[in-house]
Amino acid sequence: MNIELRHLRYFVAVAEESSFTAAAQRVHVAQQVLSSQIRQLEDAIGARLLERTSRGVTVTAAGRAFLESARDTLATLDRGVSSARNAARAIDGQLSVGLNVAAAGETPTSLLATFGSAYPQIEIRLRTFDLTHPAAGLLDRSTDVAFVRPPIAAAGLSLESIEAEPRVFVLPAGHPLAGRDWLGLADVAGLPWIAAEKATDGCDPTRWRDDWLVSPRPGGDKPIIGAVARTIDEWREHVVAGKGISLCPASAEAFYARPGLAFVPSLDVPPAELCVAWRASDTAPELRCFLEIVTKAAQTRATSPRSGLP
Repeated sequence: MNIELRHLRYFVAVAEESSFTAAAQRVHVAQQVLSSQIRQLEDAIGARLLERTSRGVTVTAAGRAFLESARDTLATLDRGVSSARNAARAIDGQLSVGLNVAAAGETPTSLLATFGSAYPQIEIRLRTFDLTHPAAGLLDRSTDVAFVRPPIAAAGLSLESIEAEPRVFVLPAGHPLAGRDWLGLADVAGLPWIAAEKATDGCDPTRWRDDWLVSPRPGGDKPIIGAVARTIDEWREHVVAGKGISLCPASAEAFYARPGLAFVPSLDVPPAELCVAWRASDTAPELRCFLEIVTKAAQTRATSPRSGLP
């Protein structure tokens, strides 16, 4: 019979625990299976390694001689596995990451930091894009991957959802509705809105903008556009000036807040989704590593006790 790694692990567990019961729990096998495997090992070696006594299990002289070698073998294997994993992860290079201003916030920042810790040898080049570039550089290939807010109406892109959160209404601080506990679309019917300028990066020119105008609307009313904005600063200035109202993700309130703005929770507005996006045909190893780390980290954050993502 060949001596296999499981025999070594089982023997070391019994020798260190001085108990078949405790060792079985440690290696997650039934006690009968453990006893059978130890007997197989002893048969293969031709010597008794363990003795059962009224006080538990003791290691024989032959067992003590074998124990050191068994530990060394297992330690060598563990080092080899770690070395192989580290070598597999030793991917270097550069990755251009796009960030649409509507997707900025704590979540992308945290996920980028997580990736940087896992792959410090990959250089991240972060590029930000204004409201006219919903795809954040993916379509003209100025970025490799991007944090975006869907819908991104363009062929050849893949999107993975990272989080979803409520949207809030943004109004001038002195607006009659600014003091409400919440607002629905019916409450703001007929009011002018601040719209993003039409997309110029190859996406559908109006689909992304219409999503933030909630158009079409269940009530049938059509949004009135009071002004258009290319950047977040322009958008805020238009709202403060009373040219219209708008929506933003709930988490963005901390980043967009300034004197003259009021934020009111929405009642019947679909949530805002944050996604990581990439070109479906791109198989670069740096990109695959990024997607793996970011999606796993996002899943961990979403299920953590801190009640979800911001």
